[in-house]
Amino acid sequence: MKKLIVIPVILLLIISTALLGCEAEPDNGNGAENGADNGDNGAQVGNGREDGTFSAASEADDRGYVHADVTFEDDEITEVELAEFNDKGIEKGEDYDWDPFHEAMDELPERFKEANDSDIEVYTEATGTSEKAMGAVDKAIQRAEGETGAFDGTFLGTSEQTDDGWGVAWVTLDNEEISEVKLEEVTLTDEEDEEYEFKDDDYQWEEWHEAKEAMPDWFVEENSSEVDVYTDATESSEMWMEAVEDALQKAGREEEAGEGETEDEEEVGEEENGEE
Repeated sequence: MKKLIVIPVILLLIISTALLGCEAEPDNGNGAENGADNGDNGAQVGNGREDGTFSAASEADDRGYVHADVTFEDDEITEVELAEFNDKGIEKGEDYDWDPFHEAMDELPERFKEANDSDIEVYTEATGTSEKAMGAVDKAIQRAEGETGAFDGTFLGTSEQTDDGWGVAWVTLDNEEISEVKLEEVTLTDEEDEEYEFKDDDYQWEEWHEAKEAMPDWFVEENSSEVDVYTDATESSEMWMEAVEDALQKAGREEEAGEGETEDEEEVGEEENGEE
């Protein structure tokens, strides 16, 4: 009788041991797969910053903005190049008459590299430049970490800058939608000294003033840089559309398919209307 009881117990032990061994094998397989996944991520280890150079613009105010090119290697900021632009979109160069500005532009890149972050101390007597530089570097870091959407805020864009002048637009995005637009137009005021100013209330062209007042609402309504040209202010209208598009690009928002009309669509429409 005792022999009959012992045999089933031994069989149960053997079966249990075999089952435990089978359950352990999938765990080992999963562990190997997880290890391979971590290795494949490469640059995504740590802060998840991709190696390479990423560019970004800070938000803009009535004094301009800062552009940053930030280079990353192994999650570290290895190089930072900064450029500041005034409210007309003109880069502040070596002839800019403010010594603390030039000192800050030399010092700030080193502070970003040392901190490996955008959060640094502002440079004395160059607070505005410092804060805009931090904003631009922060957006570049976000791009390196995988951010692909548009940034909310106000961004400054220009049309192509020519000797005769160009358009300027401040475009505000809220939840990636255009919520506000401000327009200006730059004109040459002193050819010898190459001085440029905004056209003001004294500019003698009524349709230009009407276009400047009406078109910001058009951009908001269409949520696009592609809107109708204002009658008798064609050149200014086209410059402002180009400037709005540039501002959207600085925010990281590309025009979606179907926004506005392409030249081909306009030609088709004209043919259908019997126009040549």
